[in-house]
Amino acid sequence: MQPFLMLSAALMIFVTAPVSALSQSFMDKAKKDSAVEMNDEEPAMQKAMERARTGLDDFLRKAGSPPSDTDYYSVKVRVREGDNLEYLWLSNLKAKGEMWSGRIDNIPMIRSVKKGQSYSFAKSEIVDWTYIDRAKKKIVGNFTTCALLTKEPPDVVQKIQTQYGLDCDR
Repeated sequence: MQPFLMLSAALMIFVTAPVSALSQSFMDKAKKDSAVEMNDEEPAMQKAMERARTGLDDFLRKAGSPPSDTDYYSVKVRVREGDNLEYLWLSNLKAKGEMWSGRIDNIPMIRSVKKGQSYSFAKSEIVDWTYIDRAKKKIVGNFTTCALLTKEPPDVVQKIQTQYGLDCDR
């Protein structure tokens, strides 16, 4: 199976984050519309994953001792099941030596894991990260969603970036 990311899965953070200004209706639209798919080897996705790797250590430090005006620290990890590869968002992050664990926030297509389950992973499996800065009303990180938005019409991109405070131009 060719690895790919889907916009609806990339935006799962919006379903799990009950911050009213950031958690409304985009996922409802994403569930109704056909999902945007992108192979993880496409240049936009490679660039997004590189941006996430570059800021990962700072993100993990901040997640370990989050400022009071931030919430919902999550990472996106690769999960394998045989030849299948899926990318899942995990929250409630905890370091365990060289390994990490978190709670799976989206509904996986693969059957070996379930939403809400604790999942252990290596730092090297993290392909993206995100958190909410309540003071600035912004989503920080979430680079893979920005890559997926390159396949959307400009008016949709603008609406999503404005509604969720997603800055794809960093």
